[in-house]
Amino acid sequence: MALWLVSLFVASTSARGCYKDPKVYIVKLSLEKQVQLLQKARERCHRVTLAPRPLSSGLYCNQTFDDIVCWPDTPAGTVAELDCPNYINNFDIRAKAHRECLSNGQWYVHPGFNKTWTDFRDCLDISNHANPLMDHLPRIKKLYLIGYAVSLACLFVAVGMMVHFRKLHCQRNMIHINLFVSFILRSIICLVKDVFHTPEGRSAIVNNTATLRTEGSNWSCKLVFTFFNYVIIANYTWIFIEGLYLHHIIFISTFKKSKRFHLYIIAGWSLPFLCLVPWILVRRFLEDTLCWSTHTAENKYVWIIRGPIVATIVINFMFFLNILRVVFTKLTASHSQDSHRYRKLARSTLVLIPLFGVYYMISVVMPECMDPGLELVWLYVESGVNSFQGLIVALLFCFLNGEVQQEVRKKWNRKWKLRRFSTASSRSTRTTSVGSTVCIKDKSLPALILAGNKDTSGHVTQDRDVELRNLNGNHDATECEIIDSEGCGDELL
Repeated sequence: MALWLVSLFVASTSARGCYKDPKVYIVKLSLEKQVQLLQKARERCHRVTLAPRPLSSGLYCNQTFDDIVCWPDTPAGTVAELDCPNYINNFDIRAKAHRECLSNGQWYVHPGFNKTWTDFRDCLDISNHANPLMDHLPRIKKLYLIGYAVSLACLFVAVGMMVHFRKLHCQRNMIHINLFVSFILRSIICLVKDVFHTPEGRSAIVNNTATLRTEGSNWSCKLVFTFFNYVIIANYTWIFIEGLYLHHIIFISTFKKSKRFHLYIIAGWSLPFLCLVPWILVRRFLEDTLCWSTHTAENKYVWIIRGPIVATIVINFMFFLNILRVVFTKLTASHSQDSHRYRKLARSTLVLIPLFGVYYMISVVMPECMDPGLELVWLYVESGVNSFQGLIVALLFCFLNGEVQQEVRKKWNRKWKLRRFSTASSRSTRTTSVGSTVCIKDKSLPALILAGNKDTSGHVTQDRDVELRNLNGNHDATECEIIDSEGCGDELL
């Protein structure tokens, strides 16, 4: 369960949630690392034993190394107490280990083992030091599972709609589609990673000797977390590209189509490898622990991934402020007498916030250590926002998008009108087949449909051939194409 707590923090999909390590009290190290640190502790204790030191007065137990911890000289009739070591897996470093020095100046000998014995039971029992977040983890897990599942379903529908309607295939919407795909991958990998088995390193204290081992093969687990990191970086990259493209269209290209649009697509899926490959090499050769899902605070290797993410968040925030300034200037100039201009500014701001990932700035400035109550609130907020973020993006840039709604209405109207014409034609055919004729103003219904020049009152009507051509999809350029050629800034208003 403790490892699942660490995994939950790692799984958060913001800059802090995914990559800022929480305060970990339960030791999680590889077998090689444990053996290495244990050997160093043994050598350090041996050097202290050989070094000259002042003689202790009275009766005492001599300094000794019990194969795990180095115990100092201890007065007879007392119980020595030391912090649990930080190099034995599953030890709680907040707990204490105890070793009794008998009144005769000898260390306590356990009758079952027939050798001196140290009490490490508190080190392995974490029930007395339970994290207050543990009670809330089931609810938090349910929250983000529901969020990712709902987001995944909505994103699939959004991508399907964007791909289906050909008149939405402009540069701006193509970037939206790639952003949706990155959120789809993020939702899938977060759901898969959460149920993926993570092999743990186990430690057992037998006859006062630490037995160290790692259970299970973990190459597949490392592969899952490597892909998880790629997806997270790619998702932040596409959020950055959304901001970069809009900023480029408004300030540089003078509202013309980008001639190097394919570079955006290539960059969105290839740039993550620039930091992922070095991270893989560092984890493989310098910190090859468990599933590569946690990071030690002293090494700071996590910044190989977190550094570029924080940089994109900060740059996107600067883009956001600059574009917001332009929108405000335009509203002030063109709607100086408009009492709703501030409402329009607020609407534009709400659209830009998820597009630029502005809320990630809160994660960047959040302190490393927080009050437990505040940290709990932040964990709820962060898990909810991260998991439902795909839903928010799909709503704003697909389901509530005017272009998409217009195409859906056209599709629906075409089907409804074609069904109406089909019904009328079938009725006319059935009437003719039985030898009767339905006449309206001296014209039969089939003749009226085929002629299409006058209505039932004799007035000129729209040509049926033209209407049928419209039903088959011959329309003028969509707003998508107009915005790409004339500018994206007006869309925000």
